[in-house]
Amino acid sequence: MFSQNRKNFQSRDSVFSEGSEEPSASLFYSVPTLPTEAEIQESISLQPSRYEVEVEQEENEPDTTFLSEHSPMGYSNKQTAAEIYLNVPPTPVVKISDNTLSEGLLPTVTIPLIQLSGATHRKYNDPAFAVLFCVGVIIMAIVGIVLLFVTNSHELVDYSHKSIFFAIQNSIGPLLFAIIFSLSMGAIWILLLRSFVKVIIWGTLTTVPFICIAIFIWIRIEAFSGALRDSGKPDPQDDALAVLSFIPLIISIVYSVILFSRRKKIEKTISLIQLACDIFKDNPQMLWVSLKILMVYVSFTIIWLYLFSHIFLVVYKVQTEYRLEPNTYLLVIYFIFMYLWTSAVLSNIQRVTISGVVSNWYFYRHELDRNDSKKVTDLALSRAITVSFGTACLDGLILLFIQLVQHITGFLKNIFKNYPFLNCLTSFLTCIDGIIDNLNNYILVYVGISGKNFCISAYTTTKLFRSNLVSGLVNDFIAKSILYIGSVIIALLCGFATFIYATHSLESSYGYVVGIIAAIIPYYISQYYTYIMMSTVDATFICYTIDLDSNTNYCNKAHEAFH
Repeated sequence: MFSQNRKNFQSRDSVFSEGSEEPSASLFYSVPTLPTEAEIQESISLQPSRYEVEVEQEENEPDTTFLSEHSPMGYSNKQTAAEIYLNVPPTPVVKISDNTLSEGLLPTVTIPLIQLSGATHRKYNDPAFAVLFCVGVIIMAIVGIVLLFVTNSHELVDYSHKSIFFAIQNSIGPLLFAIIFSLSMGAIWILLLRSFVKVIIWGTLTTVPFICIAIFIWIRIEAFSGALRDSGKPDPQDDALAVLSFIPLIISIVYSVILFSRRKKIEKTISLIQLACDIFKDNPQMLWVSLKILMVYVSFTIIWLYLFSHIFLVVYKVQTEYRLEPNTYLLVIYFIFMYLWTSAVLSNIQRVTISGVVSNWYFYRHELDRNDSKKVTDLALSRAITVSFGTACLDGLILLFIQLVQHITGFLKNIFKNYPFLNCLTSFLTCIDGIIDNLNNYILVYVGISGKNFCISAYTTTKLFRSNLVSGLVNDFIAKSILYIGSVIIALLCGFATFIYATHSLESSYGYVVGIIAAIIPYYISQYYTYIMMSTVDATFICYTIDLDSNTNYCNKAHEAFH
């Protein structure tokens, strides 16, 4: 037997040395009787093997290569014939793939480790922007405290009743009502959506156009019922209110046209929102985390309003008239900038946290106990306010830049209507702005999934969309449109109601200022509830694209909804 096996080994070596292809492994297994261990050891000492023979896979056996490559643990049990028969320990398999995106984008082993091991072992991403943001907030707080000591509204009684300070101070009631209204309506909406998805979605689709038309009619009536000035002419703010009344009407028309043109996608959109609600049910801590961040935002808003109103008491007297100091306008711009930036940062923290929780659910919901959901949520929040805090600040700054470009392009379109070149330029800027705005949301979602910095997340997200031309973007857009419209309606109601109150009841010349503030605050508050669903949808969509890129399927419902 030993001599026969030795002849077989020598004949195979001679064939291999002549340049022919390595014979099939089935020849090796065609030996009717396997050698004993002692004979194998003797054959090794006499004739060392110069190659390894791989075992061919049977047609009726599962594809172990596919299973090992797509296993969530990344483990491979493949061994060569020499390792099996010679008792040689298996060589560790190092997988090298040309598809660097699927290998480096989201290593499935690292996601639960990141979420369940905290953030202390990771370096801080984009720290310069975190420092810049903190310095900006500290400067704003110092300036506000100084204003409290150097200004006194009691000494400027005649002026304060005609200033923005008076308008804000006497509109505290409507402003607080707007805050409470947006808080309660958002809570009711998300609790009802969680239990009655189809009813709420179809109810939203049906009632939004009628609500917008009702707001339009109400504003038109209020605009023409205002008191006339001493000159017999209407208040310019009433004229502005009459023009602004067309905003809800335009929203109603555009919203109806978009949804009607994509009505065939609504059923899939409902299934997508249903999936988001299922994720929310499995991770109810997302609501409590959002409420914590929301309480921070409300507290910051109240303090900011109090400090911001005192800026308008920095005046000097010219004969019998008080005027604002020239540098006061710079303070106004700075305070508004820091308020918008802080609001964006808090929203980004919520988005990063929810994205981390959703990705953990998407890839590892079958491997972790449900009791770990709270721990995962807390650690995702911890990573968002530590490791990814600088990235949230950078993204918020980019968001402000996008909004600035949107206002500039809209302003330029109104001025240069008769200049074709400038019209093309503004259209180009609008297109680029829209692309950056949409991509920016997904970049932040990937930050929450992977814990990477902004540049790496932007590069990876771009490669995801470039390598996977996904049609699910359409469904994602419709879902966000349905969820987003609620925040817009609440902002319009609160903003116009406070505007009308300050203009007609207080007879203030700065009712529009209070109206803008009353629209911005409820808008951000209601968005904290909306972002629970929107961030869940966005994070699910990114996980779905990762599935496409790595040729896996971790969630059938997501593939059905986005396909």
